[in-house]
Amino acid sequence: MAEMIYLILIVFLGSLVNSTFGFGFALVSMPLLSIQFGLNTLGPLLPLLFLLGGGTIVFRARKNIEFKNVFPLILAAILLIPFGVYLGKNGPESIIKTVLGCFIILFSIYNLSHFQLPQLKNNRWAIPFGAISGLFAGAYNISGPPAVIYGTLRQWSSKTFRASLQAYFLCINTLVIGNHIYMDSYKNALIVPYFLCACPAMLMAVPIGKKINNKIADPKVFNKYVYILMLLSGLLLIGKVYL
Repeated sequence: MAEMIYLILIVFLGSLVNSTFGFGFALVSMPLLSIQFGLNTLGPLLPLLFLLGGGTIVFRARKNIEFKNVFPLILAAILLIPFGVYLGKNGPESIIKTVLGCFIILFSIYNLSHFQLPQLKNNRWAIPFGAISGLFAGAYNISGPPAVIYGTLRQWSSKTFRASLQAYFLCINTLVIGNHIYMDSYKNALIVPYFLCACPAMLMAVPIGKKINNKIADPKVFNKYVYILMLLSGLLLIGKVYL
């Protein structure tokens, strides 16, 4: 019973962060849930949950999605998702998570220090950012940081940022689920009851997060919150490896 309550609380928290900022479900949920649950359960479970919550957000915010910016990210990610799924099952998890965590922390500190980052004026850089995102999506359900950095460098508005990233993550998680089906990951008997218990918490957090997002009118304030969240996510990622 305690295990289920913990799952519901963390899923609610992750969904709230995700609905507010447009990313962060896996970054918040994965490190905290992995304290209690195994990666063989979380790997297939979290994409299913995101499909539910993310799909709701995308439908409601579909008018704010910049599809021309999302498609290049998706196409690049598709190429490396299968390799990421394989890497997640067989690769050096601690090394990969440490490298990703350090990158997230350095990028966040750099931005919080008020340095002016260059603006990406076209979609050419979507290919490397999307490829790295796809790699980590397949391996650890962590597709957020590269896509978030890309959206930040494109200087999307808060509404466009939230909606476009959700559309991207929705497509990516669908592809990740397909790879898990191919690799028979859903034979785990725990996934269905966990999914059914966590669904209400996932959906309840979506409208609350939207209201919070609408109240953040200043782009600079929004970006500051994003960088702080990324910094905490990077610390959580590394902390889970060594603690």
